[in-house]
Amino acid sequence: MLWIGAIFGALFGWIGILVAALFWVTLAIFKLIGVIIVFGFQFLLWIGAFLAKFTMVVAGRLTRQSPSPTSPPRGTRKRNGK
Repeated sequence: MLWIGAIFGALFGWIGILVAALFWVTLAIFKLIGVIIVFGFQFLLWIGAFLAKFTMVVAGRLTRQSPSPTSPPRGTRKRNGK
């Protein structure tokens, strides 16, 4: 697409070259906006996945049962016959 600058320059002189440069700047700005939008969407997906994983971990810790039954503290059992 470099031919735009050459054609505009040949037809209109310096004004044509400036118009072609503004065209390129406009394209670059639109591409930058597109990249920022895609990055923002990916960032929102990452935050959502992180919050889902965090919620699963916290919920798992709150509802997890202890692996072994708890025994009474030592020294509280009564001995037979005494």
